[in-house]
Amino acid sequence: MKLKIKNTGMKFFFITLTIEGREKILSKLISEQSRPALTHYGEVVKATLIAMHGEFPCVTISDFVIMPDHLHFIMIVDYSKNRFFSPLWAAHRLMDATEAIWGTNGDFAPEPQKALAEAITLAHKNLGSLTISNRSLTTAIKWNRHCYIELSFDSQQLKTIRRYIRLNPARAIWKASHPNRFICFSNIKHPILDPSRSWDAMGNLTLLGSPFLHHVRLTMSKTTKEHSLEINKIINQTQQGLIPVCGFISPGEKELLRHLKATPNARFIKIIPFALPPHYDPSAEDSRELAADRMLILSGFPQGTIDTRQNLRTRCNIMNNLAAKLCTNAQILGTTQ
Repeated sequence: MKLKIKNTGMKFFFITLTIEGREKILSKLISEQSRPALTHYGEVVKATLIAMHGEFPCVTISDFVIMPDHLHFIMIVDYSKNRFFSPLWAAHRLMDATEAIWGTNGDFAPEPQKALAEAITLAHKNLGSLTISNRSLTTAIKWNRHCYIELSFDSQQLKTIRRYIRLNPARAIWKASHPNRFICFSNIKHPILDPSRSWDAMGNLTLLGSPFLHHVRLTMSKTTKEHSLEINKIINQTQQGLIPVCGFISPGEKELLRHLKATPNARFIKIIPFALPPHYDPSAEDSRELAADRMLILSGFPQGTIDTRQNLRTRCNIMNNLAAKLCTNAQILGTTQ
């Protein structure tokens, strides 16, 4: 993997490391409100993360979460201090360090290999008050060496990444508690859906049976404030059973979605302008609504649809036409039953 970036100024990297075989050895999930409870292995990973800045002054580890089988963290690199620094190299040194701290029999190794990054030494110092001598720990830390690194380009994206990290434990609990609500259903059939299209979905399919589906399109030609009256009207109607169907793409639509998620008993269908992957991974906020059975994610685009900025407007127009048609069909079907 090669990262092509301009090595100047401050850069924010979102890094994900996974345990080989997805063994759940780093932590245990407790509840939606609390951080994962770290195992001895997780404590080693946390201490090594903290040690990174001491060994690499150009590096600051920002937000992080240690999940049972993977690790998310933000690495901030100040290229004014080291313009040749590689976050990928640093991620591999972190993996080397945490692997070397443990002996092959699971015992804590007091003197890891000298060839590894000196971050190990600081990690040991940070672990000084931690007693790790449980011989029942028979598995050493072993990482999948293919790590995921994403460069954050703007403050909004960085805010989204930080929210993703913060909500990751709760999201994992929602998915584990309600696995059936996170299944991708392919080629679904329903009287209100255009039979000439390929339809995939995730979430509460029973919402398609409501005669109160209402297509919402809040254009970008108006500000969020100018849409406020319509948004309030829609929110009030959801309390009477209305189910908005929307792409939630424009600023006004995103504001509507925020209100819907904050409104008890509100239900809604999010129709998307791209194909729904077989292993679709919804956002943390969407995961909460899926787990609560309040939401359906729906796609009328076939697998293999090219997702590019160039044809986004075209796909959005198709998406809105499909949404309007299915809402009309739902109303017609409701009056004939």
